[in-house]
Amino acid sequence: MTNFISQRHGVHEGHKGRTKFLPCLSFVFFVPLCLCEKHFRIIFLFMLLFVSPVWADGEPKPKDFAGAMVYTGREGSLLILEIPEEVYQGFRRPDLGDLRIFDSSENPVSYVIRDRPKEMFTPPPQEVRFFPWDGGKENQFPDNTDIEINTSGGVVRIKNQGGPQGRSPVFLVDLSVLSYVPSALRVQTENRGNNFNTPVLVHYSGNLSNWRSFDKKQVLASFGASVQDTLDLPESEDTTSLRYLLISFAWETPRPVSMTVSFKEQEKPGEYHEVIIRGSKSPDGKKVSYNTEAFYPAEYVDFVLGEADSVPVLVKNRLRENDEWNVQARGTLFRYNSAGGIEKNPPFELRTGRSQFSFWELEAAGELPFSAAPDLLMSWKPRELIFPARGKGPWTLAYGKLDCVPLARGELLPLSKDAELAAAVFTGERRYTQSGGVLPKERGYRIYLLWAFLGAAALILTILAYNIAKSMRK
Repeated sequence: MTNFISQRHGVHEGHKGRTKFLPCLSFVFFVPLCLCEKHFRIIFLFMLLFVSPVWADGEPKPKDFAGAMVYTGREGSLLILEIPEEVYQGFRRPDLGDLRIFDSSENPVSYVIRDRPKEMFTPPPQEVRFFPWDGGKENQFPDNTDIEINTSGGVVRIKNQGGPQGRSPVFLVDLSVLSYVPSALRVQTENRGNNFNTPVLVHYSGNLSNWRSFDKKQVLASFGASVQDTLDLPESEDTTSLRYLLISFAWETPRPVSMTVSFKEQEKPGEYHEVIIRGSKSPDGKKVSYNTEAFYPAEYVDFVLGEADSVPVLVKNRLRENDEWNVQARGTLFRYNSAGGIEKNPPFELRTGRSQFSFWELEAAGELPFSAAPDLLMSWKPRELIFPARGKGPWTLAYGKLDCVPLARGELLPLSKDAELAAAVFTGERRYTQSGGVLPKERGYRIYLLWAFLGAAALILTILAYNIAKSMRK
């Protein structure tokens, strides 16, 4: 679900509460300032000057953040950019509350964070190899004993050909080399102006052992200028179940000279970014801990075993180091070699969808410990940041401030389908404003100073009250 973060110009919700308390605080200091003697007045003035910057915690500026990146673009338009990975590594709030956009005058600018829209494309048609099949019997399907394949599953040749001649033509089509799932097969024949109309039966298999029939009735035909040379293929989510076809013609037709598959429009691959995190194994070998030191918007996680193993596991995460663990997924982590290559478990889908947690743990749910600590592979989709190019550029994306107040919910930046989005251009300038990019640690000294001053004020008020009461008795 798209995550919107916006800013209302003015006082934050947290600041509003502080603003209401400021008259009370002023009264606490103003009363003794009027009643006390000269040397006490000097002390109070000093305290007021010192407590003002401590209490007046307004909108942060770019220099207050650990890191910043500078962008240029067309003024007055909506600028769009992909949030860089190093910004995720610099976040210190899982709600991304420590991100700000500033114009060249260091005025804050409203913004929206959203999932990057899917990019769709249609792969170009691809010609595939085919082989005449003569099994010697009607309705006989080829298997691993009839077909010689290479290590990737591609057909090399058909063995022991030479059955009875004159039977209906059958062709084995090799789709194992395809990277995308095909939707149709175009069959071009050696037709010299002859008319024909041939019903076609399609079978498909993923392993040359189990064949399934595609029940749709189809024909290849040619009548003058009218040609039907394309066959629909069964729908499939991946190529594993649609690696081989068996095309059976009902009777003799012109000999095929080429077969070409076409594809439907689909999501462009490479949408996910991946990062590998090294793990630390516990002394008993039953747990492996990971610290990403970042808040990646993970969609799913995987664990990379370096050797053959099979372990039932629990996948856990938590926001802070001292929090309770949340169980995100259960399953079996395995890896072994097979004739088709390395077999391994699928990635673990997270129970709560996207999870932005820094601490992860893999726990062996069985009796045996891990032989070696597997690596954590986090997969996350990049997200976009959109903001109006208000004021003058360049604009600064600042991030990394643990004590930054989250933005108040205000007017969401309207994004219509017709909105003109212009790409922001990174100028190549990366600023690190605190110790060369060292992220700030949590600083709670302001509240302690405030209570110290309030305590000092109370103590001085008590002394003044005592002196007033003593003088009245005199």
